[in-house]
Amino acid sequence: MNIVNAWMRQPTSVAGISGVIGTLFAIVLHQVSWAQAIPLLTGSLISILLPDNAAAKASAEGLSQDLVAKLGPLPAAK
Repeated sequence: MNIVNAWMRQPTSVAGISGVIGTLFAIVLHQVSWAQAIPLLTGSLISILLPDNAAAKASAEGLSQDLVAKLGPLPAAK
């Protein structure tokens, strides 16, 4: 049960749930069509299903910092 709680408290899961609820309310209130809602619902569901990966973020930041340090300063634009 702790795994489910941790998963549901991730920012991506919370945003995805908010997106689903908002989109469903927009459909019920006839503010969007199903053609407009399907991509929103798909993105929201993907956001819920995929976990927030802080380790990948840290690796990408470290890699980019190392790369910038090796490249040195960029030449000034003319």
